[in-house]
Amino acid sequence: MIRDSYNSQYTKLDKILISHVVELYEKYQTTKKSFTTNFLNPREIKLVTSYLKKEKIPYSIYEPSPFLEKKVIYFGTYQDFVTIYHIQFQEPITHSQILGTLFSLGLNEDCIGDIIVEKDAFYYTNLSKFNSFLEENLKIINRSLLTLEKVEEIHLEEEHFEKETILVSSMRLDHIVSKITGKSRSQVIMMLSEQMIFWNYEEAKNSSVFLKEGDILSIRRVGKFKIGKIVGSTKKDKMILEIEKYK
Repeated sequence: MIRDSYNSQYTKLDKILISHVVELYEKYQTTKKSFTTNFLNPREIKLVTSYLKKEKIPYSIYEPSPFLEKKVIYFGTYQDFVTIYHIQFQEPITHSQILGTLFSLGLNEDCIGDIIVEKDAFYYTNLSKFNSFLEENLKIINRSLLTLEKVEEIHLEEEHFEKETILVSSMRLDHIVSKITGKSRSQVIMMLSEQMIFWNYEEAKNSSVFLKEGDILSIRRVGKFKIGKIVGSTKKDKMILEIEKYK
């Protein structure tokens, strides 16, 4: 259980996540068997590890590649909790098509690892407990037959983001999303109400928050973006903002 002194700091979902991780640690302490979380995004990793450090609870993080964002926290010794697949396809498929297929197979978000798409194949990190299920059920995506192969490392052959610059007069979320999508500010507000915009892996609810370098924006049906540096300004005092769009 989360100590009362920390309760006010966390949302209901935060408390559920932290309590679950602490329960895994307690099981490890009792049984001396290793336990792992499902996949955690960068925000969740920061949230959980901050709590574990405060409580002086020892933990380990498995991160097989610097290209990956989703990781697992485990207690005990590492026991092949995560498998990397290199999956070849015959016809072009997109990240969203892959993700949609995995959801259609019944996998929850925390059971789906990173997906890195290249020209003729994609890398996918899978919780090893689901390996048999994945190999039996992931046969085709968008009419393209798939070939699954377990690999030890990720070797990327392509750049996976495009650098762009946009002109902005403010670093407010609604203003930047408007510039990225070409939609009006009122349309952006509608997108927020429809839960289409995520800021640092959380649903964005406040249109007036100010973004900073390193922040991650995910916009449904548009893409994922990383906020870069302000690299200059125009004569009309517009800021030239660098962003990276993930392919």
